[in-house]
Amino acid sequence: MSIKASLFHMNVILKRLSSCGLECAPFVILLAEGLFARRSVSLTGAAVFGSLAALSTVIVPARIQPSFPILPFLRFDPAELFSVLAFLIFGPIPACVVATVHWMFLTATGSGTPLGPAVKFASVLSTIVGLWCGSEAHNRLPPRYRSISTAAGCMLLFAIVARVGILLVANYFVFTYIGPVIFGIDYVGFSQRTLQTTLGMEFAGPWQVLLAMLLYTSIFNGLHAVFSVLVPYVIFTPLSVKIPEIASGNPWISRLTKR
Repeated sequence: MSIKASLFHMNVILKRLSSCGLECAPFVILLAEGLFARRSVSLTGAAVFGSLAALSTVIVPARIQPSFPILPFLRFDPAELFSVLAFLIFGPIPACVVATVHWMFLTATGSGTPLGPAVKFASVLSTIVGLWCGSEAHNRLPPRYRSISTAAGCMLLFAIVARVGILLVANYFVFTYIGPVIFGIDYVGFSQRTLQTTLGMEFAGPWQVLLAMLLYTSIFNGLHAVFSVLVPYVIFTPLSVKIPEIASGNPWISRLTKR
């Protein structure tokens, strides 16, 4: 093929590509606008929910939060509901943003700084990790079994397992090293006195106290995971029907049934 013919064919190809690009340009622009709009809605929602989580801590401080009867210093914190609600509506990343905003607020206001807010942060993040793992497990189910209720069940199960498992390890180090060595907090002694008061338990040594503490805190974390997931789900379902625009008409959890 001559150089002249090659140039002619190249010119034809470039013209076709240009016309194709012009035809595709509106679609690309609409797609970019849609992605930006969804990201903007998610970030705005995360900021709002993070502020609500911080506000709920002020309105419902720890002293009036429902307590775990066996270990009354463990509280069911309603601020966690906003992180899970953000997960259901906007997805994992905005939920982590909400949890981070709440952690920063607790740290800045001196609420048990820094260990208390850090443990709370780990609790919420472990729940979010469990929710995400549950959603991924749901995606691997046959299409006929996929529904919002099935997704909620999978996410609840994994949230319980993740929160209990991760915090079991974290609490072990908090009780045995981080608390007593770094912060000078005698968790074992305090827990022994608490369990003697609430359950009348007697212990042969500190290891029995530690095992009892890990057991009862695991029970509490499992119950808190149920509380943190079910309440937002019950709230979210009617909200998604009455106010579909809350997540641009496409809440994150509803996408699980479309994959």
